[in-house]
Amino acid sequence: MPNASLELSMRLEGSQETLLITLYAKAVDNRAAPSILHDALADDLVRRIDYDFERFGLSGYDIRGLALRSRVIDNWTRAALQARADTLVLHLACGLDSRIYRVDPPLDVDWIDIDFPAVIQLRRDLLPQRLGRYRTLATNVMEPDWIAKLDNERPVLVIAEGLFPYLDEQHVRELMRRLIDHFPQGGQLLCDVYGRLALRMLRNARMIRATRARIGEWGRNGAAELENWHPRLQFVDEPRYADLPEVRALPWSQRLLFRIYDRSRWLRDLGGVVRYRF
Repeated sequence: MPNASLELSMRLEGSQETLLITLYAKAVDNRAAPSILHDALADDLVRRIDYDFERFGLSGYDIRGLALRSRVIDNWTRAALQARADTLVLHLACGLDSRIYRVDPPLDVDWIDIDFPAVIQLRRDLLPQRLGRYRTLATNVMEPDWIAKLDNERPVLVIAEGLFPYLDEQHVRELMRRLIDHFPQGGQLLCDVYGRLALRMLRNARMIRATRARIGEWGRNGAAELENWHPRLQFVDEPRYADLPEVRALPWSQRLLFRIYDRSRWLRDLGGVVRYRF
């Protein structure tokens, strides 16, 4: 990998720059004891990139929450590939996420990391080469043509972590319709969903204001109504964070926060990570 010293704010625009928020959270989590995600590659990237990550003002709960969200999606991804090794993985708005390296699927698994051209170029500049059937696709996920070119004779796993808040509801609906209609063999969707109040809070969060990213416009209940958007889309589950072994290993004060979240329907309605099938 090249030794990078980059002024990334000159290369990334708006929501693209938010990829550095999750990258930094995973790096700081890796330095913690215990770590939730153990993402040493994210830690290495943050140490090599010339950027003022402190400007995001991430709290300890932000860092643990983002790392835990990724851990849950990693676990669901492994489970999906164990159940059907021929699954096509589509990682939408992948940013600089090292999920392909954390999950480390067999080399014959078809995995596509998808993001804007500037972001994909950063991945090629900064991340190690991955062999096998891994590839990247440099495109805006809302472009209409790329989905039709995908093999649809097998199941698909769609990972959309940290994507939906930056799109308007009508665009997410259209994206989901295109994906589900294109894959008659079915599949799964792993994503984080947010209510309208949570999106308003996110819009005013320091980390978002620091990047000037635009938060999308949603209806009254936001993405919490995702299951109603397509007749084939069905809710499967969402994690109870306090029950996860990674959380049970945390200090009691941090465990308490996740326990409160799990027991509060109001908090969980604000948003969380969810698994669907179609």
